[in-house]
Amino acid sequence: MLSREMQANLALLSEGSLPAEATWKERRESYDSLSEAFPPLPEVVVERVDLGGVPGLRYAAANSDESRAVFYLHGGGYCIGSEKSHAMIVTRLAEGAGCPVWFPLYRLAPEHRFPVPIEDCITAWKALVDQGVDSGRTGLAGDSAGGGLTFIVAQAARDRGLALPACCVAISPWTDMEGHGTWRDGDPDRDAFLLPGELEMFIDGFLGDADRRDPRASPIHGAFEGLPPYLIQASRSELLYDDALRLAEALEKASNPPVLELAEEGTPHVWHHMVPDVPESAAALERAAAYLRENTAD
Repeated sequence: MLSREMQANLALLSEGSLPAEATWKERRESYDSLSEAFPPLPEVVVERVDLGGVPGLRYAAANSDESRAVFYLHGGGYCIGSEKSHAMIVTRLAEGAGCPVWFPLYRLAPEHRFPVPIEDCITAWKALVDQGVDSGRTGLAGDSAGGGLTFIVAQAARDRGLALPACCVAISPWTDMEGHGTWRDGDPDRDAFLLPGELEMFIDGFLGDADRRDPRASPIHGAFEGLPPYLIQASRSELLYDDALRLAEALEKASNPPVLELAEEGTPHVWHHMVPDVPESAAALERAAAYLRENTAD
């Protein structure tokens, strides 16, 4: 049964839905306002960094292990999302994983359509390693579109001869732009955080006329051999539930079975945002941090 805190926040989410005609500016401001409801840890030190020409941020808690790192890719359908929308997640990951978290500010669609956001993330990953961060002690993590990006960046690194991360964490990953399964054929009201119409809007803004089956946009169509170990966290109720299951199956077929964690019915897409108020959110983020910590250590 969902906690009272989760149920209360789900009610707030349903009340705060934006109208279909909302502008990208309004959608970005709304998503960024999550930092007001769920604030970051103030003791985590934040500094601006350059990652091969891609601006970014570096988060470090007290007693951070500088020999390890997390490279975090934010969600938002490639069209919204920023350091504000994800401050609560990355500061707690920095504390829980016990190492710096690097956060590239890749360019967003529709101003910068596919493949610009993708190439920004690959460039930033390469630059991080070129700057001396040990890829063998670095975890790659992300949520929603950023969860899909963990596969896209890892597949690109493998195919382009770049260093691979030690492990990956994909939270509610979005990896199929065609939308097979739950988000097209399931109950459109199943997810309090994400609507089918929003996914279509993100696809139009991100891809335009580009091929929805291009593995750089839909990594479910890419190859899964030779990727790092994965933790996949998703909800049984979220629109992208089938994306998580198909990814797990693809990794298993590639002899790399992931750790697959499925939250109970009623849990929304990327429920991790609701820390520290909601116990389910705090517990999931703690498990993600522990996975990153354990798999980037000696």
